[in-house]
Amino acid sequence: MARTVSVIVPTLRRPDGLARAVASLAAQTGLAGDVLEIVVVDNAPEGGAEAVCAQIPCPDGVRLCTVHEPRMGVATARNAGIEAASGEIVGFLDDDCTAPPDWLATRLACLDNGEADAVFGPRHAVLEGNPPADAAWFASAFTQDLREESWTPVSDRCDYLPLTGALMNRSCFAAGLRFDPRLDRIGGEDILLFKTLRESGARMVWCAGPAVVEHVPASRLDHAYIWRRRYVSGRIRCLVPSMLRPPARREIAVQMAKGAAQVALAGPLALIGRLAGHWPPQLTSVALSGLGKLSWWRGASPRFYGEDHVG
Repeated sequence: MARTVSVIVPTLRRPDGLARAVASLAAQTGLAGDVLEIVVVDNAPEGGAEAVCAQIPCPDGVRLCTVHEPRMGVATARNAGIEAASGEIVGFLDDDCTAPPDWLATRLACLDNGEADAVFGPRHAVLEGNPPADAAWFASAFTQDLREESWTPVSDRCDYLPLTGALMNRSCFAAGLRFDPRLDRIGGEDILLFKTLRESGARMVWCAGPAVVEHVPASRLDHAYIWRRRYVSGRIRCLVPSMLRPPARREIAVQMAKGAAQVALAGPLALIGRLAGHWPPQLTSVALSGLGKLSWWRGASPRFYGEDHVG
């Protein structure tokens, strides 16, 4: 029986990226009668995504609709997409990503054959502009790939699962489960959702099929930008388990212990590198991630979404 698969694409003032992402979805192959519904959520208060989408041709079997969500925030935008989606299966693709033509068919096969509630797969990075000397390090910072075989259970690796490129059965969002808008501006809303699903007994598996590609603009190929991400990522490692009900106190303690070790070991080495003339990027990243884990309850984090989006 034919199904409808809804893929949600939140977007904020990235017309070129949005056009590229939607075009990659419209070019999906091998759907065997399933209907693809592309739900673009325009998160800019002034709008603009509808005009971009109007220029993208869609073949038979592909529906393209836009939703305007003027309240800025990554969780809020994704929730608006879930409300608008009509599919039995819900997927996600970011507006700076593209999906290869066989992405959806491969993910659907994993979802079906693995008898799973949610399926995740790799996200690889393509650096735009003139790649810096340490391009491999920058690419690794934007890559998520567990390098597991298909149908490997991954419920115990929620911190490392990419939401972009994921597919979930509609039942995952039953009983009102949504992305938490308290994480609208710093991220981690996906990890919180994954862990909530895990606690409810959802089966999550890996798909080793084709990777979604993130197109990284030259403006993000900056050490300071990556270091801010690492610090926020460290905070999220402790903040998210504190938001579970009940809070995962043991997980918080383990993450804080890891953070202390990261600061104690990598921090001095990073300072030695600085005295030698430069901040070593890898060691500095490790130290700042650890610092985030130790200071997760203090004040506000740098914001990476909405008005304060970096890059």
